[in-house]
Amino acid sequence: MVAFFDESGFPHPKDSSIRPVCVAVCLSERDSHFVSGRLHALKRNLLGKEDIEFKAKRLLNRSTFRRIAEKRELVEAFFEQLRNLPITIFAVVMERPQQVPIIEETHLPNQFRYLLQRCDLLAQETKDMITILFDGDCQACGGLALKFSSFLYRSTEGRSMSTITDAPFFVDSRVTCGIQIADMAASVIRLYQENRLYQETPSGDAFLSAIRRYYNVLVDKTKNQESPEGYQRPGFYFMPERNHYGITLNEDTSVS
Repeated sequence: MVAFFDESGFPHPKDSSIRPVCVAVCLSERDSHFVSGRLHALKRNLLGKEDIEFKAKRLLNRSTFRRIAEKRELVEAFFEQLRNLPITIFAVVMERPQQVPIIEETHLPNQFRYLLQRCDLLAQETKDMITILFDGDCQACGGLALKFSSFLYRSTEGRSMSTITDAPFFVDSRVTCGIQIADMAASVIRLYQENRLYQETPSGDAFLSAIRRYYNVLVDKTKNQESPEGYQRPGFYFMPERNHYGITLNEDTSVS
């Protein structure tokens, strides 16, 4: 299996996002070619070219829904296509920290750790190994490759995740459809939470109405789990602010 990780917003007091989100999109390697082919076909059929990147920053905005019918049609088709793709989506929704998290050089931030828990359980179910792919380069998040390796080999929890392959890959989102799905999904979840669409959608707002519909598509692609110890692992996890700053051993095994 492969799992594509991406973020929307960044957990920092000065970041504009009040509910940053980290997402993992999981699928089997045998399905990856099919998934990429479906998304390339969308671009080819609707735009006549395949070199367009599904990038939330350019597509999921009000101008797309007000003025650019071609892009709006592409976004609608993208999320309609997701309904039928063999993928599983996990997400960690965070609170924007009020203080700058002080994290050791080799400490893996908890949002990634919680996603790895879910990826590991999914791979155990299918009796597969799972490879993690991140958008960008290995220096992201202050050296994510080192933090990932340290977690897998220096922590008790990491060493127990026998389905996670030993090294993550860092890829270019422009040519990696799995990262493009993760990017779009993370942005939808963040916009849904920041605009409180779980309460109601503002009447007459086509953009937020679409975000709410897309969010429901993503909810249908997630999976709630339970660890062997009996702890619940919801597919979409809402991480408390305190977990940016370090958590106790008991919380380590129970809150996520």
